[in-house]
Amino acid sequence: MASGKAWNRRLALAGGAALAAGGGYLAFHPRAGGVHPVADARTLRRGNASEPQTLDNSLSVAVYDDAIIGDMTIGLTTEDTLANPIPGMAMRWTTSADGLTWTFTLRQALWSDGKPVTAQDFVFSWQRLLDPRTAAPYGYFLYIVKNAEPINAGKLPAAELGARALDDHTLEVRLEHPAPYLLQMLTHASTFPQPRHVVQAKGKDWTRPENHVGNGAFSLKEWVPNGHVLLVKNPRFYDAQNVALERIYFYPTDDYGAALQRMRAGELDLEVRLPVQQIDWINAHMPKARQPAPLLSLEYLEINHTRKPFDDIRIREAINLCLNREAIAQRIRRIGDVPAYGLVPPGTANFPGGNRFAFHAMPYGQRIERARALMRAAGFDDDKRMVTTYKIRNTAPGNQRAVAAAIQQMLAQIYINAAILPTDFQVFLAEVHEHNFDIAESGWNADFNDAATFLELLQTGGGNNDSAYSNHAFDTMLAAAQNDTDLISRGRKLAAAEAIALNDQAIMPLYFQVDENLVWPYVTGWKANAMDKHRSRWIGIDQQARRALFS
Repeated sequence: MASGKAWNRRLALAGGAALAAGGGYLAFHPRAGGVHPVADARTLRRGNASEPQTLDNSLSVAVYDDAIIGDMTIGLTTEDTLANPIPGMAMRWTTSADGLTWTFTLRQALWSDGKPVTAQDFVFSWQRLLDPRTAAPYGYFLYIVKNAEPINAGKLPAAELGARALDDHTLEVRLEHPAPYLLQMLTHASTFPQPRHVVQAKGKDWTRPENHVGNGAFSLKEWVPNGHVLLVKNPRFYDAQNVALERIYFYPTDDYGAALQRMRAGELDLEVRLPVQQIDWINAHMPKARQPAPLLSLEYLEINHTRKPFDDIRIREAINLCLNREAIAQRIRRIGDVPAYGLVPPGTANFPGGNRFAFHAMPYGQRIERARALMRAAGFDDDKRMVTTYKIRNTAPGNQRAVAAAIQQMLAQIYINAAILPTDFQVFLAEVHEHNFDIAESGWNADFNDAATFLELLQTGGGNNDSAYSNHAFDTMLAAAQNDTDLISRGRKLAAAEAIALNDQAIMPLYFQVDENLVWPYVTGWKANAMDKHRSRWIGIDQQARRALFS
């Protein structure tokens, strides 16, 4: 899922927090920049980095949407505190001997309006995701299901999908090829059910607070654009008795420095992005709020393969050569990120790893000389510099902009003048998805623990292939891997596909991330994990510890 450090307008910084010993439901006190809930043991205040793009799970691509959607809706499987798949709407399942047919038995569960959750709701949601009129970026995610791809292409009717309700509580799913990782895939928001009766009645407005119906631990109460999203406990959730929180505020904390100040003032319990320019202060004064863990997450540059001169492999290789990944990760970011010379993060399940750009051991000075030679061979030099644009998300100064400025200087060394174009996140997503860019920053968090979630970013025609890269050999190897039932053999084929993309200089990997979460130690149930998934149903507040911290 697009990790996109997505940023819109900044929140005004409110001053110090007034702490309360208990607090009733929706207790507020006025502050500069708006109103804020009084701290109590039943309220969690999450800095979520960005205004949600959408709360429609068929249309969402950003991790900041997912954090909210995943609290409101649960799929066939869901995540535990370490993001491992556990039963969700499905209590149990069976698999045929050939691995192609899965049968899920659903629990007796209710939507938040009291209607039963049925197998037909899953079929409806999956057909809607694949409907070409929906234009869902994640339509390809279900291509593993029989006939999903031709349905998404408009070549078959939705009724031909290999997912059918045998009865209200039994869902049969037939696959194109075996997928031992299916249970983890089904934790992804694109596979969540939708309330047919609401979506059919309200259309695109079904996610408005007055209309939204979910089956998760929390329900949508308010969405104040560029202010907050408020979720409240869903009493009809099947495990409601074990949910400690009564309400959650999600704030679009696009100004990381301001978010840090709100953390210090006690106005936020956690924040998912930190201002890297203040990392030394954070390590010295808030060490217990940081528990960095390696993520299955890649930050990279993508280039538009449909635009000249990026169709020239010499230009792409020159750009890859000039990027000083060590400087970006170790001198600018400084939070523990690992310089990336491949596409698939270390630690990815059932993947042999080992692929790197051929130049990875070359000293940086020699890389620059080779890059300049490639640029000259392509027709560029000091007298004829390449002029281009570099689109970035509109982040706060000192974070991604510091990385962007460094990359701009690196490109300048090899005869490339790249104008940085900060762009509002919503516009950024639309323009990049429509291939309306030259160079763009990008990031990807694993949708599930498998190399395919990264490699499918480069699949011809893929819904998230924003760079429009296309290579038949790559596609063929990726397809061969996906049809291989042996995990070791499949991993080797995925590695072979990665090697093809690296030889093609398809994208420009920068670094593999560690998490940037700041979490006060009085927040219980938050566990660092490689997927960086933290569902609020597992979280609580130790009010005594909170009072002690801010006394």
